[in-house]
Amino acid sequence: MKLSKKIYASIWNSDLNVFSSIIKKIAYITIATGLSSIILSVFILEGFKKEIKKKVYNFSGHYDVSSYADGITFQNSPIELDRGLFSKYRENNKIKKIYPYIVSSALVQGDYESIEGVIFKGVSKDFFDEISNNIISFNESFDLNSNFSKFILISSEINKRLQSKIGDTLTVFFPNSPPVFRKLIVYGIYETGLEEIDDVIVYGDININRKIYGWDVFKASGLSVFINNPDNIDMYFDEIRSLSSYDEFVETVNQKYVQIFDWLSLLDKNVIIFFIIIIFVASFNMLSIVVILIMERIKMIGILKSFGAKSSFIISIFSRIGFRLIGMGIFIGNALAFTIILLQNKFQLFKLNKDNYYIENIPFDINYFMLLKINLLVIGLILISIIIPLFIINRIKVIDSIQFS
Repeated sequence: MKLSKKIYASIWNSDLNVFSSIIKKIAYITIATGLSSIILSVFILEGFKKEIKKKVYNFSGHYDVSSYADGITFQNSPIELDRGLFSKYRENNKIKKIYPYIVSSALVQGDYESIEGVIFKGVSKDFFDEISNNIISFNESFDLNSNFSKFILISSEINKRLQSKIGDTLTVFFPNSPPVFRKLIVYGIYETGLEEIDDVIVYGDININRKIYGWDVFKASGLSVFINNPDNIDMYFDEIRSLSSYDEFVETVNQKYVQIFDWLSLLDKNVIIFFIIIIFVASFNMLSIVVILIMERIKMIGILKSFGAKSSFIISIFSRIGFRLIGMGIFIGNALAFTIILLQNKFQLFKLNKDNYYIENIPFDINYFMLLKINLLVIGLILISIIIPLFIINRIKVIDSIQFS
């Protein structure tokens, strides 16, 4: 064992052969760039998915509850708040908060001729606190506590089309029978980057819609349900639905915005394909490097065999070299990945086109359990690519090594 360590140290520390030094550096670069690329791509995907889901969940909750009658009639059918999920949700510690809402189609006009068709979503004042992270600008002097019914919150996209600004008065037309007009002041502007929300929804006081429909405080179009642990949204579904009444339709927001979440699921497949390609390239390169190292030392292998050294003894020497290459490459790869992540999180160096990707900067979501799995998988696959060529040593004969040298 001591002899194998000495031979390994001699090979590793030998600076006489420039070619060997280059080979080791190539091994470091191959493993480090491959591993860091995989770590960054996985963490970017997780961060991207987390940001998109957060935007959707902030505005729609984790579950949406509406009336079954909405699917079979053109009228806005209410659910009863004094029975069903809203009356029972405090019994369940998994539910964080529920916000009733009433929706109505409307037309909005500013000071210019432009008129926009929107969905006016009436909510309570507390809901504005829930979506405060996405309100990009507002007038702090406006008092929502005493004058909430006078204000309207619009998206940056609708604001652009109306050519309005904060503090402007908008005329909102509700095509009811008889028609209803309201003059509402632009309290603020929100932005999610999601067309499904930004293009059509404005927010105001739920009591405006109650007056329009003639509903009392125990009626609403639906409920936005927020839970404490969004990761368990599918797991809790049956439990949440069991609290609802017979006429309440419960669906996860993942189902409601299925096109967004299907798109996010599709991104997972792209990362898997990228992972396979990177691992294949890194493994093939390491296999080639080990073969080159063996062929470069074929004379030494022949000499050791001529003195009676077994193939397993020689394999253990080159295994140590391979393991050290992997160890250094893994360390450099992780260090490189985390350096980029820290720089991006602090300085936002890498930008995205918000129109295409919904967010302005590349996000990273660090998951240490996922990091461990990536490292173990990469190490395992590269180890296999190193071990395979080591069996070439079994086939090397003394006479062949002398002729080769």
